[in-house]
Amino acid sequence: MAKKRDLVRELLDRHCLITPESYEILEDLDADVVDIDKLAEALKDEIVVSPDKLREALASFEELLSEGSLEEKEFSELVVGKSETKISGPEPEIVVSKEVKLTPIIKKRKTEFKPIGKQIKTKMKVLQESSGKTTVDGSISDFKQYFTSRYKQLFAILRGRGDVSGSIGIKDLERAKLEANERITITGIVTSKRTLKNGGILLELEDPTGKLTATIPAKMQELLVKAGALLEDQVAGFFGRLYEGRFILDDFVFPDIPISMRKTTIDDPISVCMTSDLHIGSKEFLEDSFNDLLDFLNGKVDDPYQQTLASQVKYLIINGDLVEGIGVYPKQEDDLLITDIYDQYKHADQILSKVPKWIHIIITSGNHDACRLALPQPAISKEYAPDLWKRSNVTFLSNPTTVDLHKKTFLIYHGNSFEDVASLTPGLSMNDPNGPMLHTLRYRHLAPTFGRRTSIVPSMKDELVIEKVPNVYHTGHIHINSHTQYRGVDCINSGTFQSQTEYMSSKNIIPTPGRVPILNLHTNKLHELVFFDESEERK
Repeated sequence: MAKKRDLVRELLDRHCLITPESYEILEDLDADVVDIDKLAEALKDEIVVSPDKLREALASFEELLSEGSLEEKEFSELVVGKSETKISGPEPEIVVSKEVKLTPIIKKRKTEFKPIGKQIKTKMKVLQESSGKTTVDGSISDFKQYFTSRYKQLFAILRGRGDVSGSIGIKDLERAKLEANERITITGIVTSKRTLKNGGILLELEDPTGKLTATIPAKMQELLVKAGALLEDQVAGFFGRLYEGRFILDDFVFPDIPISMRKTTIDDPISVCMTSDLHIGSKEFLEDSFNDLLDFLNGKVDDPYQQTLASQVKYLIINGDLVEGIGVYPKQEDDLLITDIYDQYKHADQILSKVPKWIHIIITSGNHDACRLALPQPAISKEYAPDLWKRSNVTFLSNPTTVDLHKKTFLIYHGNSFEDVASLTPGLSMNDPNGPMLHTLRYRHLAPTFGRRTSIVPSMKDELVIEKVPNVYHTGHIHINSHTQYRGVDCINSGTFQSQTEYMSSKNIIPTPGRVPILNLHTNKLHELVFFDESEERK
Protein backbone atom coordinates (compact mmCIF):
# COMPACT_ATOMS: atom_id res chain seq x y z
CA MET A 1 0.00 0.00 0.00
CA ALA A 2 1.34 3.40 -0.98
CA LYS A 3 2.16 5.75 1.88
CA LYS A 4 -0.30 8.65 2.26
CA ARG A 5 1.09 12.04 1.27
CA ASP A 6 1.69 14.52 4.08
CA LEU A 7 0.47 17.89 2.80
CA VAL A 8 1.57 19.70 5.92
CA ARG A 9 5.09 18.37 5.63
CA GLU A 10 5.23 19.25 1.94
CA LEU A 11 4.14 22.83 2.66
CA LEU A 12 6.75 23.11 5.42
CA ASP A 13 9.37 21.88 2.96
CA ARG A 14 8.33 24.81 0.76
CA HIS A 15 8.71 27.22 3.72
CA CYS A 16 4.97 27.69 4.30
CA LEU A 17 4.20 27.86 8.03
CA ILE A 18 0.62 27.07 9.01
CA THR A 19 -1.57 27.54 12.06
CA PRO A 20 -2.93 24.51 13.97
CA GLU A 21 -6.39 25.28 12.55
CA SER A 22 -5.02 25.20 8.98
CA TYR A 23 -3.34 21.93 9.88
CA GLU A 24 -6.76 20.45 10.66
CA ILE A 25 -8.17 21.64 7.30
CA LEU A 26 -5.32 19.99 5.39
CA GLU A 27 -5.73 16.79 7.39
CA ASP A 28 -9.33 16.54 6.11
CA LEU A 29 -8.32 17.08 2.49
CA ASP A 30 -7.66 14.28 0.04
CA ALA A 31 -3.90 14.72 -0.38
CA ASP A 32 -3.73 12.84 -3.67
CA VAL A 33 -5.75 15.46 -5.56
CA VAL A 34 -3.82 18.59 -4.49
CA ASP A 35 -1.26 20.34 -6.67
CA ILE A 36 1.07 21.22 -3.80
CA ASP A 37 3.36 23.45 -5.91
CA LYS A 38 0.47 25.70 -6.98
CA LEU A 39 -0.87 25.81 -3.42
CA ALA A 40 2.55 26.79 -2.04
CA GLU A 41 2.90 29.48 -4.71
CA ALA A 42 -0.49 30.93 -3.71
CA LEU A 43 0.57 31.09 -0.08
CA LYS A 44 4.19 32.16 -0.48
CA ASP A 45 3.65 35.76 0.74
CA GLU A 46 2.05 34.76 4.04
CA ILE A 47 4.18 34.86 7.21
CA VAL A 48 1.92 32.17 8.59
CA VAL A 49 -0.98 30.54 6.78
CA SER A 50 -4.24 31.18 8.64
CA PRO A 51 -7.42 29.15 7.99
CA ASP A 52 -8.98 32.09 6.12
CA LYS A 53 -5.97 32.45 3.81
CA LEU A 54 -5.89 28.72 3.16
CA ARG A 55 -9.61 28.61 2.35
CA GLU A 56 -9.20 31.66 0.12
CA ALA A 57 -6.39 29.94 -1.78
CA LEU A 58 -8.39 26.75 -2.18
CA ALA A 59 -11.44 28.67 -3.37
CA SER A 60 -9.48 30.82 -5.84
CA PHE A 61 -7.39 28.06 -7.39
CA GLU A 62 -9.85 25.33 -8.32
CA GLU A 63 -7.18 23.79 -10.54
CA LEU A 64 -5.47 22.70 -7.32
CA LEU A 65 -8.05 19.94 -7.17
CA SER A 66 -8.51 17.30 -9.85
CA GLU A 67 -11.87 17.37 -11.58
CA GLY A 68 -14.44 15.32 -9.70
CA SER A 69 -12.06 14.51 -6.88
CA LEU A 70 -14.28 16.02 -4.17
CA GLU A 71 -18.01 16.09 -3.80
CA GLU A 72 -19.51 19.61 -3.81
CA LYS A 73 -20.48 19.31 -0.12
CA GLU A 74 -16.97 18.25 0.89
CA PHE A 75 -15.36 21.16 -0.95
CA SER A 76 -17.86 23.60 0.55
CA GLU A 77 -17.04 22.38 4.04
CA LEU A 78 -13.33 22.74 3.32
CA VAL A 79 -13.60 26.31 2.07
CA VAL A 80 -16.22 27.59 4.52
CA GLY A 81 -14.80 25.73 7.49
CA LYS A 82 -16.19 23.15 9.88
CA SER A 83 -17.64 24.02 13.29
CA GLU A 84 -15.25 23.81 16.22
CA THR A 85 -15.82 21.83 19.40
CA LYS A 86 -15.61 23.95 22.52
CA ILE A 87 -14.97 23.01 26.11
CA SER A 88 -17.84 22.58 28.53
CA GLY A 89 -18.38 24.88 31.50
CA PRO A 90 -19.52 28.48 31.95
CA GLU A 91 -19.35 30.60 28.82
CA PRO A 92 -17.35 27.95 26.89
CA GLU A 93 -15.51 30.08 24.36
CA ILE A 94 -11.94 28.86 24.75
CA VAL A 95 -11.19 26.33 22.05
CA VAL A 96 -8.76 23.73 23.31
CA SER A 97 -6.69 21.44 21.12
CA LYS A 98 -6.34 17.78 21.84
CA GLU A 99 -3.73 16.95 24.43
CA VAL A 100 -0.51 15.77 22.85
CA LYS A 101 2.42 14.02 24.50
CA LEU A 102 5.50 15.54 22.93
CA THR A 103 8.49 13.41 22.09
CA PRO A 104 11.67 15.25 21.04
CA ILE A 105 13.17 13.82 17.90
CA ILE A 106 16.60 12.21 17.90
CA LYS A 107 17.33 12.35 14.19
CA LYS A 108 17.81 15.58 12.26
CA ARG A 109 14.59 17.38 11.36
CA LYS A 110 13.40 17.05 7.80
CA THR A 111 12.63 20.76 7.59
CA GLU A 112 14.38 23.82 8.95
CA PHE A 113 12.64 25.33 11.97
CA LYS A 114 11.73 28.94 11.16
CA PRO A 115 10.20 30.57 14.24
CA ILE A 116 7.70 33.34 13.58
CA GLY A 117 8.40 34.74 17.04
CA LYS A 118 11.97 35.52 15.98
CA GLN A 119 10.67 37.85 13.26
CA ILE A 120 8.38 39.83 15.57
CA LYS A 121 9.62 42.47 17.99
CA THR A 122 8.93 42.12 21.72
CA LYS A 123 6.09 44.45 22.69
CA MET A 124 5.78 44.29 26.47
CA LYS A 125 4.65 47.13 28.71
CA VAL A 126 4.43 46.76 32.49
CA LEU A 127 1.14 48.33 33.64
CA GLN A 128 1.32 47.50 37.34
CA GLU A 129 4.34 46.37 39.35
CA SER A 130 4.65 46.54 43.15
CA SER A 131 8.35 46.00 43.86
CA GLY A 132 9.60 48.64 46.28
CA LYS A 133 6.21 50.36 46.58
CA THR A 134 4.82 48.69 49.70
CA THR A 135 7.33 49.30 52.50
CA VAL A 136 5.47 50.40 55.67
CA ASP A 137 6.03 50.55 59.43
CA GLY A 138 2.93 48.52 60.29
CA SER A 139 1.41 51.20 62.51
CA ILE A 140 -2.31 51.64 63.17
CA SER A 141 -2.37 54.59 60.77
CA ASP A 142 -0.90 52.32 58.04
CA PHE A 143 -3.76 49.86 58.46
CA LYS A 144 -6.32 52.69 58.40
CA GLN A 145 -4.79 54.11 55.23
CA TYR A 146 -4.71 50.65 53.62
CA PHE A 147 -8.40 49.89 54.18
CA THR A 148 -9.37 53.43 53.22
CA SER A 149 -7.51 52.90 49.94
CA ARG A 150 -9.25 49.56 49.39
CA TYR A 151 -12.66 51.14 50.02
CA LYS A 152 -12.07 54.10 47.71
CA GLN A 153 -10.76 51.97 44.85
CA LEU A 154 -13.64 49.50 44.98
CA PHE A 155 -16.19 52.27 45.64
CA ALA A 156 -15.08 53.89 42.37
CA ILE A 157 -15.63 50.57 40.55
CA LEU A 158 -19.06 50.07 42.16
CA ARG A 159 -20.12 53.61 41.27
CA GLY A 160 -19.64 52.59 37.64
CA ARG A 161 -22.54 50.18 38.04
CA GLY A 162 -25.92 51.76 37.37
CA ASP A 163 -27.57 49.95 40.28
CA VAL A 164 -25.09 51.31 42.88
CA SER A 165 -24.50 54.81 41.55
CA GLY A 166 -26.90 56.40 44.03
CA SER A 167 -25.42 54.95 47.23
CA ILE A 168 -25.63 56.96 50.46
CA GLY A 169 -22.91 57.45 53.06
CA ILE A 170 -23.77 55.73 56.35
CA LYS A 171 -23.54 58.95 58.36
CA ASP A 172 -25.79 60.73 55.85
CA LEU A 173 -28.65 58.33 56.62
CA GLU A 174 -29.35 60.22 59.84
CA ARG A 175 -30.28 63.41 57.96
CA ALA A 176 -31.56 61.89 54.73
CA LYS A 177 -35.24 62.26 55.75
CA LEU A 178 -36.18 58.91 54.26
CA GLU A 179 -39.74 57.97 53.47
CA ALA A 180 -41.25 55.07 55.40
CA ASN A 181 -39.95 51.76 53.99
CA GLU A 182 -37.87 53.59 51.35
CA ARG A 183 -35.27 51.40 49.61
CA ILE A 184 -31.71 52.66 49.97
CA THR A 185 -28.25 51.71 48.68
CA ILE A 186 -25.09 51.56 50.78
CA THR A 187 -21.49 50.89 49.66
CA GLY A 188 -19.68 49.37 52.60
CA ILE A 189 -16.88 47.11 53.73
CA VAL A 190 -17.87 43.99 55.69
CA THR A 191 -16.11 44.17 59.04
CA SER A 192 -17.97 41.24 60.61
CA LYS A 193 -20.24 38.41 59.51
CA ARG A 194 -22.01 35.88 61.74
CA THR A 195 -24.94 33.49 61.54
CA LEU A 196 -27.90 34.05 63.90
CA LYS A 197 -29.70 31.30 65.81
CA ASN A 198 -32.74 31.61 63.54
CA GLY A 199 -30.57 31.04 60.45
CA GLY A 200 -30.30 34.66 59.37
CA ILE A 201 -27.01 36.54 58.91
CA LEU A 202 -25.83 39.62 60.77
CA LEU A 203 -23.33 41.92 59.04
CA GLU A 204 -21.38 44.86 60.37
CA LEU A 205 -20.80 47.36 57.57
CA GLU A 206 -18.48 50.35 57.56
CA ASP A 207 -17.58 53.22 55.26
CA PRO A 208 -15.38 56.30 55.87
CA THR A 209 -18.34 58.11 57.48
CA GLY A 210 -19.60 55.52 59.97
CA LYS A 211 -20.85 52.04 60.85
CA LEU A 212 -24.14 50.21 60.35
CA THR A 213 -25.61 46.82 61.32
CA ALA A 214 -27.27 44.91 58.49
CA THR A 215 -29.42 41.78 58.63
CA ILE A 216 -30.39 39.16 56.08
CA PRO A 217 -33.66 37.63 57.40
CA ALA A 218 -33.86 33.84 57.75
CA LYS A 219 -36.81 33.69 55.35
CA MET A 220 -34.70 35.02 52.43
CA GLN A 221 -33.14 31.69 51.55
CA GLU A 222 -31.81 32.62 48.10
CA LEU A 223 -30.05 35.69 49.48
CA LEU A 224 -28.58 33.66 52.36
CA VAL A 225 -27.09 31.21 49.85
CA LYS A 226 -25.68 34.10 47.81
CA ALA A 227 -24.21 35.59 51.01
CA GLY A 228 -22.05 32.47 51.41
CA ALA A 229 -19.63 34.18 49.00
CA LEU A 230 -19.68 37.40 51.00
CA LEU A 231 -16.41 37.50 52.94
CA GLU A 232 -15.11 39.74 55.68
CA ASP A 233 -13.13 42.80 54.51
CA GLN A 234 -14.91 42.82 51.15
CA VAL A 235 -16.41 45.95 49.67
CA ALA A 236 -19.84 45.51 48.09
CA GLY A 237 -23.04 47.40 47.27
CA PHE A 238 -25.97 46.65 49.62
CA PHE A 239 -29.68 47.28 49.03
CA GLY A 240 -32.44 47.32 51.62
CA ARG A 241 -34.58 49.30 54.06
CA LEU A 242 -34.05 50.80 57.50
CA TYR A 243 -36.16 49.38 60.30
CA GLU A 244 -35.65 50.50 63.91
CA GLY A 245 -32.04 51.49 63.23
CA ARG A 246 -31.18 48.22 61.51
CA PHE A 247 -30.55 47.82 57.79
CA ILE A 248 -32.67 44.94 56.44
CA LEU A 249 -31.05 43.66 53.24
CA ASP A 250 -32.95 42.43 50.22
CA ASP A 251 -29.89 42.14 47.91
CA PHE A 252 -26.21 42.99 47.42
CA VAL A 253 -23.77 43.10 44.51
CA PHE A 254 -20.04 42.59 44.12
CA PRO A 255 -17.93 45.08 42.14
CA ASP A 256 -17.52 42.40 39.42
CA ILE A 257 -16.37 42.98 35.86
CA PRO A 258 -18.59 44.28 33.04
CA ILE A 259 -20.70 41.81 31.11
CA SER A 260 -19.98 43.49 27.78
CA MET A 261 -16.32 42.49 27.60
CA ARG A 262 -15.26 41.99 24.00
CA LYS A 263 -12.53 39.75 22.71
CA THR A 264 -9.55 41.64 21.35
CA THR A 265 -7.41 40.25 18.57
CA ILE A 266 -3.97 41.25 17.38
CA ASP A 267 -2.37 41.13 13.94
CA ASP A 268 0.82 39.38 15.01
CA PRO A 269 0.47 35.57 14.75
CA ILE A 270 2.16 34.86 18.09
CA SER A 271 1.48 32.84 21.23
CA VAL A 272 2.18 32.99 24.95
CA CYS A 273 3.39 29.83 26.69
CA MET A 274 2.35 29.73 30.36
CA THR A 275 3.65 27.67 33.25
CA SER A 276 4.28 28.00 36.99
CA ASP A 277 5.50 26.13 40.06
CA LEU A 278 8.64 24.55 38.61
CA HIS A 279 10.12 24.06 42.10
CA ILE A 280 13.68 23.67 40.84
CA GLY A 281 15.75 22.15 43.65
CA SER A 282 13.02 19.76 44.74
CA LYS A 283 13.47 16.02 44.37
CA GLU A 284 10.06 16.05 42.69
CA PHE A 285 11.00 18.64 40.04
CA LEU A 286 10.34 16.91 36.70
CA GLU A 287 13.45 18.11 34.92
CA ASP A 288 13.24 15.62 32.07
CA SER A 289 9.69 16.74 31.28
CA PHE A 290 10.70 20.40 31.45
CA ASN A 291 13.58 19.67 29.06
CA ASP A 292 10.96 18.26 26.69
CA LEU A 293 9.20 21.63 26.87
CA LEU A 294 12.51 23.36 26.09
CA ASP A 295 13.08 21.08 23.11
CA PHE A 296 9.57 21.95 21.92
CA LEU A 297 10.26 25.69 22.20
CA ASN A 298 13.41 25.17 20.12
CA GLY A 299 11.41 23.39 17.43
CA LYS A 300 13.00 20.01 18.13
CA VAL A 301 9.85 18.10 17.29
CA ASP A 302 9.07 16.33 14.06
CA ASP A 303 5.29 16.64 14.22
CA PRO A 304 4.16 19.49 11.90
CA TYR A 305 1.31 20.50 14.21
CA GLN A 306 3.63 20.81 17.20
CA GLN A 307 6.31 22.55 15.16
CA THR A 308 3.80 25.17 14.02
CA LEU A 309 2.71 25.76 17.63
CA ALA A 310 6.34 26.13 18.69
CA SER A 311 7.14 28.55 15.88
CA GLN A 312 4.53 31.02 17.15
CA VAL A 313 5.67 31.22 20.78
CA LYS A 314 7.00 34.70 21.60
CA TYR A 315 6.64 34.79 25.41
CA LEU A 316 7.15 32.33 28.25
CA ILE A 317 5.53 33.26 31.57
CA ILE A 318 6.72 31.46 34.72
CA ASN A 319 4.12 32.45 37.30
CA GLY A 320 5.88 32.00 40.65
CA ASP A 321 7.73 29.26 42.55
CA LEU A 322 10.58 29.06 40.08
CA VAL A 323 12.55 27.24 42.80
CA GLU A 324 11.64 25.06 45.76
CA GLY A 325 13.06 27.43 48.36
CA ILE A 326 14.26 26.65 51.86
CA GLY A 327 12.18 26.16 55.02
CA VAL A 328 8.83 26.84 53.36
CA TYR A 329 6.97 24.00 55.09
CA PRO A 330 7.75 21.47 57.86
CA LYS A 331 10.45 18.90 57.05
CA GLN A 332 10.98 20.39 53.60
CA GLU A 333 14.66 19.42 53.78
CA ASP A 334 13.60 15.81 53.15
CA ASP A 335 12.28 16.85 49.72
CA LEU A 336 15.30 18.89 48.62
CA LEU A 337 17.73 17.85 45.91
CA ILE A 338 19.54 21.23 46.09
CA THR A 339 19.81 22.52 49.64
CA ASP A 340 21.19 26.03 48.96
CA ILE A 341 18.84 28.75 47.72
CA TYR A 342 21.57 30.43 45.64
CA ASP A 343 22.38 27.09 43.97
CA GLN A 344 18.69 26.57 43.21
CA TYR A 345 18.57 29.83 41.26
CA LYS A 346 21.90 29.04 39.62
CA HIS A 347 20.50 25.73 38.38
CA ALA A 348 17.37 27.55 37.21
CA ASP A 349 19.61 29.82 35.12
CA GLN A 350 21.33 26.81 33.56
CA ILE A 351 17.98 25.32 32.63
CA LEU A 352 16.40 28.52 31.29
CA SER A 353 19.52 29.30 29.23
CA LYS A 354 18.11 26.72 26.79
CA VAL A 355 15.07 28.89 26.05
CA PRO A 356 15.53 30.47 22.59
CA LYS A 357 16.71 34.08 22.76
CA TRP A 358 13.75 35.33 20.70
CA ILE A 359 11.33 34.15 23.42
CA HIS A 360 10.99 36.70 26.21
CA ILE A 361 10.71 35.15 29.68
CA ILE A 362 8.57 36.82 32.37
CA ILE A 363 9.25 35.49 35.89
CA THR A 364 7.04 36.51 38.81
CA SER A 365 7.40 35.67 42.50
CA GLY A 366 5.68 32.90 44.44
CA ASN A 367 5.48 31.76 48.03
CA HIS A 368 8.50 29.41 47.59
CA ASP A 369 10.73 32.09 46.05
CA ALA A 370 13.40 34.11 47.89
CA CYS A 371 11.33 37.17 48.81
CA ARG A 372 8.92 38.17 51.52
CA LEU A 373 5.79 36.04 51.89
CA ALA A 374 3.35 38.95 52.36
CA LEU A 375 1.45 40.22 49.32
CA PRO A 376 2.24 41.97 47.12
CA GLN A 377 5.51 40.10 46.76
CA PRO A 378 8.39 42.04 45.18
CA ALA A 379 10.30 40.64 42.24
CA ILE A 380 13.04 38.10 42.96
CA SER A 381 16.13 40.23 43.59
CA LYS A 382 19.47 40.24 41.78
CA GLU A 383 21.09 39.04 45.00
CA TYR A 384 19.58 35.58 44.64
CA ALA A 385 19.45 35.21 40.86
CA PRO A 386 22.28 37.36 39.42
CA ASP A 387 22.85 35.19 36.36
CA LEU A 388 19.19 35.24 35.34
CA TRP A 389 19.00 38.99 35.87
CA LYS A 390 21.84 39.44 33.35
CA ARG A 391 19.89 37.74 30.56
CA SER A 392 18.46 40.23 28.06
CA ASN A 393 15.36 38.11 27.42
CA VAL A 394 14.37 37.77 31.11
CA THR A 395 12.18 40.19 33.10
CA PHE A 396 11.50 39.73 36.82
CA LEU A 397 8.22 41.18 38.12
CA SER A 398 6.23 41.29 41.34
CA ASN A 399 3.34 39.07 42.42
CA PRO A 400 0.81 40.21 41.32
CA THR A 401 1.70 42.14 38.20
CA THR A 402 -0.14 43.37 35.12
CA VAL A 403 1.52 43.52 31.72
CA ASP A 404 0.48 44.50 28.23
CA LEU A 405 1.63 42.08 25.53
CA HIS A 406 0.86 43.38 22.06
CA LYS A 407 -2.15 45.31 23.44
CA LYS A 408 -3.52 42.34 25.38
CA THR A 409 -3.64 42.78 29.16
CA PHE A 410 -2.34 39.91 31.31
CA LEU A 411 -3.06 39.87 35.05
CA ILE A 412 -0.42 37.50 36.45
CA TYR A 413 -1.06 36.35 40.03
CA HIS A 414 0.51 33.33 41.69
CA GLY A 415 -2.65 32.57 43.68
CA ASN A 416 -1.40 32.73 47.28
CA SER A 417 -4.87 33.60 48.63
CA PHE A 418 -6.73 30.78 46.93
CA GLU A 419 -6.67 28.60 50.06
CA ASP A 420 -8.49 31.31 51.99
CA VAL A 421 -11.01 31.97 49.23
CA ALA A 422 -11.74 28.25 48.76
CA SER A 423 -12.02 27.46 52.48
CA LEU A 424 -14.29 30.43 53.27
CA THR A 425 -16.64 30.10 50.29
CA PRO A 426 -19.22 27.26 50.22
CA GLY A 427 -18.93 25.08 47.14
CA LEU A 428 -15.32 25.89 46.29
CA SER A 429 -12.46 23.38 46.38
CA MET A 430 -8.68 23.62 46.20
CA ASN A 431 -8.80 20.86 43.59
CA ASP A 432 -10.64 23.18 41.19
CA PRO A 433 -8.78 26.48 40.59
CA ASN A 434 -11.64 27.83 38.45
CA GLY A 435 -13.68 28.65 41.55
CA PRO A 436 -11.13 30.95 43.25
CA MET A 437 -10.23 32.52 39.88
CA LEU A 438 -13.84 33.45 39.10
CA HIS A 439 -14.60 34.67 42.62
CA THR A 440 -11.58 36.97 42.82
CA LEU A 441 -12.65 38.52 39.51
CA ARG A 442 -16.14 39.05 40.90
CA TYR A 443 -14.69 40.59 44.06
CA ARG A 444 -12.26 42.69 41.95
CA HIS A 445 -9.73 41.79 44.63
CA LEU A 446 -7.05 39.08 44.71
CA ALA A 447 -7.05 38.57 48.49
CA PRO A 448 -10.31 39.96 49.89
CA THR A 449 -10.00 38.70 53.48
CA PHE A 450 -7.31 40.19 55.73
CA GLY A 451 -5.67 38.33 58.62
CA ARG A 452 -6.16 34.73 57.49
CA ARG A 453 -3.44 32.46 56.08
CA THR A 454 -2.56 35.00 53.39
CA SER A 455 -0.19 37.68 54.66
CA ILE A 456 -0.86 41.15 53.23
CA VAL A 457 1.24 44.31 53.59
CA PRO A 458 -0.93 47.27 54.76
CA SER A 459 0.49 49.64 52.17
CA MET A 460 -0.60 53.17 51.31
CA LYS A 461 -2.45 51.82 48.27
CA ASP A 462 -4.10 48.41 48.03
CA GLU A 463 -2.13 46.85 45.15
CA LEU A 464 -4.38 43.76 45.18
CA VAL A 465 -7.48 45.53 43.84
CA ILE A 466 -8.16 44.52 40.22
CA GLU A 467 -8.61 48.04 38.84
CA LYS A 468 -8.01 47.20 35.18
CA VAL A 469 -10.05 44.34 33.72
CA PRO A 470 -7.59 41.94 32.03
CA ASN A 471 -7.95 39.99 28.83
CA VAL A 472 -6.11 37.06 30.42
CA TYR A 473 -6.01 36.09 34.10
CA HIS A 474 -3.05 33.72 34.64
CA THR A 475 -2.64 31.97 38.00
CA GLY A 476 -0.71 29.05 39.53
CA HIS A 477 0.02 27.89 43.09
CA ILE A 478 -2.58 25.07 43.25
CA HIS A 479 -0.54 22.75 40.95
CA ILE A 480 -3.68 21.80 39.02
CA ASN A 481 -4.34 22.87 35.43
CA SER A 482 -7.65 24.46 34.60
CA HIS A 483 -9.08 26.97 32.19
CA THR A 484 -12.42 28.69 31.85
CA GLN A 485 -13.81 32.01 30.76
CA TYR A 486 -15.69 34.69 32.67
CA ARG A 487 -17.29 37.62 30.91
CA GLY A 488 -14.70 37.64 28.16
CA VAL A 489 -11.66 37.05 30.40
CA ASP A 490 -9.58 33.93 29.70
CA CYS A 491 -8.88 32.38 33.12
CA ILE A 492 -5.93 29.99 33.06
CA ASN A 493 -4.21 28.11 35.88
CA SER A 494 -0.99 26.74 34.42
CA GLY A 495 -0.30 23.86 36.79
CA THR A 496 3.18 22.68 37.72
CA PHE A 497 6.33 20.76 36.85
CA GLN A 498 6.53 19.12 40.27
CA SER A 499 5.11 15.70 41.02
CA GLN A 500 3.19 15.07 44.23
CA THR A 501 5.19 15.54 47.43
CA GLU A 502 4.32 13.96 50.76
CA TYR A 503 3.21 17.38 51.96
CA MET A 504 0.79 17.67 49.01
CA SER A 505 -0.50 14.19 49.73
CA SER A 506 -1.18 15.16 53.36
CA LYS A 507 -3.25 18.11 52.06
CA ASN A 508 -5.07 15.89 49.54
CA ILE A 509 -3.67 17.88 46.61
CA ILE A 510 -3.46 15.81 43.43
CA PRO A 511 -1.28 17.76 40.94
CA THR A 512 -1.45 17.65 37.14
CA PRO A 513 2.23 18.12 36.24
CA GLY A 514 3.69 18.78 32.83
CA ARG A 515 0.58 20.28 31.22
CA VAL A 516 1.35 23.53 29.44
CA PRO A 517 -1.26 25.97 28.09
CA ILE A 518 -0.32 28.01 25.01
CA LEU A 519 -2.58 30.92 24.12
CA ASN A 520 -2.55 32.23 20.56
CA LEU A 521 -3.00 36.02 20.75
CA HIS A 522 -4.09 36.22 17.12
CA THR A 523 -6.85 33.61 17.20
CA ASN A 524 -7.65 33.73 20.98
CA LYS A 525 -7.43 29.95 21.05
CA LEU A 526 -5.88 27.90 23.83
CA HIS A 527 -3.86 24.77 23.18
CA GLU A 528 -2.69 22.49 25.96
CA LEU A 529 0.29 20.17 25.50
CA VAL A 530 1.30 17.33 27.80
CA PHE A 531 4.98 16.80 28.59
CA PHE A 532 4.75 14.41 31.54
CA ASP A 533 4.25 10.68 31.39
CA GLU A 534 2.79 9.22 34.60
CA SER A 535 5.32 6.40 34.33
CA GLU A 536 8.25 8.82 34.60
CA GLU A 537 10.30 8.03 37.71
CA ARG A 538 11.22 10.63 40.28
CA LYS A 539 14.83 11.69 40.49
